[in-house]
Amino acid sequence: MGERYRVLGIAPYEGMRSLMSSLAEEYPQIDFTLFVGDLEQGLEIARKNFYSNYDVVISRGGTAKMLKQNLPLPVVEIPVSMYDLLCVLKLAKISDGQRKATMVSFDNITENARLLCNLMNYDIEIRTVGSADDVEPALISLKKTHCETILCDAVSNEAAKRLGLNSYLITSGIDSIRQAFEQALVLCHNQTRLREENLFFRELLHGQIGQTLVFDDNGHLFLSTLDNPSTDLLELLRKEIPASMAENERRITRNLGGMLYSIRSQRVTSGSLSYIAFFFVARRLPLSPTQMGIRFLTRPEAEADYYNSVFSFAGMISNVQDDIDRISRSNAPVMVTGEDGTGKESIVSILYMRGPLQNNPLVSVNCSLLNEKSWSFLLEHHNSPLADNGTTIYFASIDALSPERCQQLLAALDAMDVCRRNRVIFSCVCRPGEYTSAMGSLFMDKLCCLSLFLPPLRKMSDKIPTLVSLSLSHLNADLPRQLVGVDPDAFSLLQNFRWPHNYTQFRRVMGELAVTAAGQVITAEDVQHVLKKERHSGAFSPQAENASAPLDLNRTLSEISRDIALRVLEESGGNQTATAKRLGISRTTLWRLLQK
Repeated sequence: MGERYRVLGIAPYEGMRSLMSSLAEEYPQIDFTLFVGDLEQGLEIARKNFYSNYDVVISRGGTAKMLKQNLPLPVVEIPVSMYDLLCVLKLAKISDGQRKATMVSFDNITENARLLCNLMNYDIEIRTVGSADDVEPALISLKKTHCETILCDAVSNEAAKRLGLNSYLITSGIDSIRQAFEQALVLCHNQTRLREENLFFRELLHGQIGQTLVFDDNGHLFLSTLDNPSTDLLELLRKEIPASMAENERRITRNLGGMLYSIRSQRVTSGSLSYIAFFFVARRLPLSPTQMGIRFLTRPEAEADYYNSVFSFAGMISNVQDDIDRISRSNAPVMVTGEDGTGKESIVSILYMRGPLQNNPLVSVNCSLLNEKSWSFLLEHHNSPLADNGTTIYFASIDALSPERCQQLLAALDAMDVCRRNRVIFSCVCRPGEYTSAMGSLFMDKLCCLSLFLPPLRKMSDKIPTLVSLSLSHLNADLPRQLVGVDPDAFSLLQNFRWPHNYTQFRRVMGELAVTAAGQVITAEDVQHVLKKERHSGAFSPQAENASAPLDLNRTLSEISRDIALRVLEESGGNQTATAKRLGISRTTLWRLLQK
């Protein structure tokens, strides 16, 4: 077959990974290794893989620029072609003149963009940033001017999400990536394979069981056998460096994130080189039944949950941003209400990330998952999160609590002065036509909570086109082909759909449309095919096409009675008075029936 070349790929976003991976199969002469990482993360990945005899690195945008400045290996940059730019301009409707926009990116993208916009006479402002530190100030400045749309690279896209700006990710297509592969082959023909430290690390890792991380004396990661070591793990090992430098070898055990790490540290020298090597094996600790339903999150984990949710862009158009900003500045308890699927967990993440306690843990208590032991731990144990100070505590789905547990929790919060010492947030699910549930109202009255109501998606039908475009931009990062728009008739179908499960359902529908659409434009036929499967049996609509299924009589009388009450309540538009009248019972009896 001839000589094979080792190529390291650093994709700045997940969608490029699949394109680069599939394209590498066309080049049998290339031994291709691929990771996902942007800017500093991408640089750290490249550094820890430097001693693997790679001939060249392929990356894109600001990440490629940073790699060129910090690596002795040749770096091939994946270009953003004129066609790639035209695709994102079309998706954002810039080419149709429907909205003004601003592009924020590094110069290796904005140079071609200026040429294209001048040629096509597009009304778009272009701002070039020199480093990742320049991105957020530029976006904050644009937010103050009420900028409508941001076109950006992966770095600017993440920052725009944090700031609540509508953003469209500029992606590179298959032809641009193929051009980079061809250039890499040319470079590989002339790349020498000299690695002075190769033998040193072969000997170092020979016969080791488990994983290895190596740091220099200043705590910089030099080598890792893990593809993507977590920040928490890196910080844990860095704290052990001073003690490890004082001894030739030491053994320790540490707990981190539900894992038990058995670690052996060793000081390794070779000539003028000096490093601290950590060899470790990780074993998962069994989940304690006393903490079932209780989850501890750091800020990076909360941010990851938020940015992976549909509300990372849906929240930008839902008219709650001002309320979130005001509530974030208060220390009062908060009740987040809304129908099923309106993004309550994501809103809690925003309140936490924007609040004054963002550098302290977020404790999420899912009331529907609490068992007897975890409930006892929550109320009685000295390590309960209720005993903490300066923590954000989120009680999700308080409607799942029994009346007895509800009173116990309220009493504990009052007796332990929890809401004064911590930031406490609750959420409850309300029915159509209501702004809170009976349980939510009780907590709001007892604890003087601020309230934040999340409107259902059907009340925002005018925002559907923007939400669809933003969703497609988000999905394009993971698709092998780029979607550039939606037919007007398809928009109409999406706007007129009832969306009984709101954003959760919307995200699933858009994900299916992105995969099943025949072309680069989603048609009305595509939407009809997907929405037809969404009109399943249930009590959310009295229309014939959404009619309820026959009652399941293989249940208790109490369960059947509650099902009937729920169906009549839906048909009555959420009006409990009308529902009680139709059923021939009092409102109090209806309320008790619904709480079972």
